[in-house]
Amino acid sequence: MYIILLIMLISACFVLILCGYFISIIRLKFGKSIFLFIPIVIAIFMINIVIALVELSHSPNWS
Repeated sequence: MYIILLIMLISACFVLILCGYFISIIRLKFGKSIFLFIPIVIAIFMINIVIALVELSHSPNWS
């Protein structure tokens, strides 16, 4: 289970990096627009997933 938890955590962090990259690309091409909210909402969701995964790792059932 440790490997699955680690893979999920790494993939969530990778999605956070991609969201930051897409925010910079959108700001470069379009300036401030409504499209900025899509990667920001996904990043907030991924931060919640990372926090949940860290809390799950403290549980003895996932060790």
